[in-house]
Amino acid sequence: MLRRTSAPTRSIWRVSVSMISEPVLIDTGAFAAMFDPRDRYHAVCARQFSELPYGKAYACWPVITEAMYLIRRYPQQQLKLLEGLAAGDFPLLELAESDAIGISDVIAKYHDQEVDLADAALVHLANREGIRNVFTFDRRHFAVYRRHDGQPLRLLPDAI
Repeated sequence: MLRRTSAPTRSIWRVSVSMISEPVLIDTGAFAAMFDPRDRYHAVCARQFSELPYGKAYACWPVITEAMYLIRRYPQQQLKLLEGLAAGDFPLLELAESDAIGISDVIAKYHDQEVDLADAALVHLANREGIRNVFTFDRRHFAVYRRHDGQPLRLLPDAI
């Protein structure tokens, strides 16, 4: 059962001097690593989450759906992820029917990369919202993806 809170909590954020100030999109692997204590990236993920700008670290439903599937063996962790969503820890960027065109453009452009819906949605949102930072461990795909202006996305953490 989700706990209802009246104000957002910083459940996975800690104060950090080197906090990133620009908005960040969070990819599936970051959520999976954060909420799966046995994930090989769990420790680096926890450090990176502590540096994300609270209230400006965004997700979308395709990413959350994929992450919930990946951590399905950990129901308590699934609940923590949902509690974080409910508390506003990582606001969801809306995807409307009209975004299907932008998402399909990404899938068509990167058809040889076997792009999935979550990745395509994040690349589309990066373009739509003007966000250049993506918290991901999927270097194989996100190193290839480009914004509409041809610029690469900035991948966080800087080193894994």
